[in-house]
Amino acid sequence: MKKREALSLALNLSWTMLLSLLIPLLVGIWLDKKLGTMPLFVLIGAVLGMLAATVGVTRMTLRTFSVASGGDSGEQPEENGEEERE
Repeated sequence: MKKREALSLALNLSWTMLLSLLIPLLVGIWLDKKLGTMPLFVLIGAVLGMLAATVGVTRMTLRTFSVASGGDSGEQPEENGEEERE
């Protein structure tokens, strides 16, 4: 992996984590202020944010390692599930 690709991956991972955590948390804070249920929606937003960040970072990491190891050849699998044999 080149230095520029590694930096790009690091920036993408950090933005994914930041936005995945921050948006549900801010929505939870807003809902709690609106409805007067202070810890409820903040906790729900925090949990949803952690789940979203985990899923997003995991998918991005798996995709990156798949491409780096040559596992993603870009070919589409056969629709009927059978492989061609010679």
